[in-house]
Amino acid sequence: MSLTARTSWPETYRRGSHCFSTMLSNVFEGTGFDLDEELCFVIGGGFGFLFHREESTSYVNARMHDLEHFFARRTGSRIEFVSHPDADAMTERARDWSEQGLLPYLYCEARELPSFAGVLPWDEVHAFGEHALPVRTVLPNGDLICNDYLWSTPLPVSAASAAAAASMPSDGSLLMAAPARKFAVGRIVPPRLVPDLDEVLTVSLAESAELFLNPANNTQGERALKALERELSSMSDVLTTQQIRRELLSISTMLEKIGTGGGAGRHLFSRGLRASARHLGHGDLDPVADRYASLGRGWRAFASALRAHARAKDPREGWGDLVSRMRELRRAELEAVSRLSSLATSLLRGTS
Repeated sequence: MSLTARTSWPETYRRGSHCFSTMLSNVFEGTGFDLDEELCFVIGGGFGFLFHREESTSYVNARMHDLEHFFARRTGSRIEFVSHPDADAMTERARDWSEQGLLPYLYCEARELPSFAGVLPWDEVHAFGEHALPVRTVLPNGDLICNDYLWSTPLPVSAASAAAAASMPSDGSLLMAAPARKFAVGRIVPPRLVPDLDEVLTVSLAESAELFLNPANNTQGERALKALERELSSMSDVLTTQQIRRELLSISTMLEKIGTGGGAGRHLFSRGLRASARHLGHGDLDPVADRYASLGRGWRAFASALRAHARAKDPREGWGDLVSRMRELRRAELEAVSRLSSLATSLLRGTS
């Protein structure tokens, strides 16, 4: 069946927990390949884990980067993005694509957008990479009318704010962990035909579990969890008290507040697994979804413990308990993803 590509963002923008998975859900609304955000999150491999340290600064993300690119590859879509030398060229590209009905979006830093000024505790978190800002239209003076994942109605964004956000001012901070695309405009090119959702979900679950268990490097998946546990165990010995407070607050905020829906994204992924189970008619995925919901509660409690230690008179007191919690979470993550991998491989082989 042919897919009917949208030529404008939905009048009422679907809200969600994460900017890219929410944007993908809106891109495909009414096309014949309608997906709720949680399924977009599953297809994009959202349940991964990243950890990277540069000197005394640690970067944590509860999912893989480039969720939109994994989604595109697995659905037969394509991501087209173009970086520009300056904000004016970026804005003209966004205007051109918007007028053509191509649903452009900007890559930017959310902390530079006035709409997010009071939403998150920016003073407590390190720069964390790219944010997707869908562009509805560009006004004659260069200001933009945009959408974003926390709001169902359009938002005005001044040309100056868009330029500041898209300049990626934190570029160079944790560059290996969160690479930036300066003054970049992107768009999703849908496939010509409606994808087979059964196949897409099965391949996505199998590939994502494999990437988690056998990651490309030490900053991802199982290796990232081990690295975080190892770094946490020595943090109290190698950092100053002020540095410890800073890092614990940043890690806590990343796990609980930054585009995950809370609980390191495991609640969102759990809902995606339940939706996958219903669509595939594979009830064995429901107990795995239960495991990820439990992991979400565990990560939420861990984030709260990190914050409590950061604000304690002596953040080093009871440090061993903090490390033990991390170790228990790592083991529970491996048990959950191993079970998911087994089920997904059976589905892929048609032996379930």
